[in-house]
Amino acid sequence: MSEKFDFGEHEVTEDGSVTRLAGWDTLQNLDEAQAFCKKIAESHYENFVVTNQFTPAEHVEHIQNIYAFCRYGDDLGDDAPFSDEIRWKLLDAWEQDLSEAARDDWSGNPRHPILKAIQATAREKGIPRQPFWKLIQAFKMDQTKKRYADFDELRRYCFYSADPVGHLFLYVYGHDDEELRALSDWTCTALQLANHWQDVARDLDQDRIYLPADTMTRHGYSYDDYLSRSADDRWCALLADEVARAQEWFDKGEELWQRCDPRLAVDLMMFSWGGQAVLASIRKQGFDTWRKRPRVSKLKQFFLLMKARRKWRAALKHAV
Repeated sequence: MSEKFDFGEHEVTEDGSVTRLAGWDTLQNLDEAQAFCKKIAESHYENFVVTNQFTPAEHVEHIQNIYAFCRYGDDLGDDAPFSDEIRWKLLDAWEQDLSEAARDDWSGNPRHPILKAIQATAREKGIPRQPFWKLIQAFKMDQTKKRYADFDELRRYCFYSADPVGHLFLYVYGHDDEELRALSDWTCTALQLANHWQDVARDLDQDRIYLPADTMTRHGYSYDDYLSRSADDRWCALLADEVARAQEWFDKGEELWQRCDPRLAVDLMMFSWGGQAVLASIRKQGFDTWRKRPRVSKLKQFFLLMKARRKWRAALKHAV
C-alpha cells in the first residue's frame, strides 16, 4: 500500500459513461511524461523501494515508468470515488488507451502521458503488451470478484496481479526467458500474498476477502467471524498457515538470484527481503493483523539497503 498520489479527477456522465481519465491529453512531451512518472515513483511508501542506489542508472527511468503505470491502475481500481461498475469502466478506458499505445509496435497515439512513457520503455526494452494488459485485468477482477474459494483461485489472481511485474523487471534487465519468468513468479506471488495478509483490514473495508474459503473452513473460521474481524486462536492458526505458505514461495524464488543479471538479483533480494520482513512482522504481533497493520519501518528498510550494499559490490565484479 502506498501513500496516495493525486492524479486528478476522472469524468463520468450520469449514465456511467467515461468521458475522460485524469491526465488524458496532458504532458504530450515525452520528457514531461517521464518526469511525471518519476514524481509518482518518488511519492510512494512501500514495503520495499522501487529503485535504490544500486539500480543501474540506465534502468531507473524505465522502472519508474512501469511503477507509474501500476500506481495509476491501482488508483482507478481502488481509489476512484465511484462504484465497482464505474471503476471497471475506467479501467476499460485505460485498457483501450494501452491498446492504442501498443498499436504498430508501440507507435500509437495514447492520450495519457504515463502510456507515452511506457511506449518509450517498451520500444527500448522489447516489452510486449501482455504483461501490462494482465495487470489491468487484475484491477478489473477486483471490481467483480470479492471472494476466493481456494488457493488455486487466489493463485490465478496473482497470475494477473503480481507475476507480470516480475516479467517487466526481467525485460528491463534484458532477460526474455520463460524459465526465468517462471522463477520470478515465486517471488512475485509471495509478495502479493504477504501484502494480502498485511492488509486484511483495508481490503475488508472494500469488501474484498482474499483469504481462501477452504483455509477458513479447515480451521473452523466462518465468514461471519471474518466480517467481525475476530482475531481468536482459529484466526491466528489459519493466518500462520498462509504466512508459512508465502514464506515457502519466497524461498523457492531465491533460485532466480543465481541465474539473472547480478544487478537485478540485488533488486530481487530487496523485494524478497521486504516481503519477508512483512511476514516477520505478522509473526511478531502474534498473527493479529486486524488491530494493527504490520509495516516495514524505514529503519528496517535502511538495514536491508546496507545488506544489499554488500551484494551490490559483489554484483559489480561479475556484471557484464
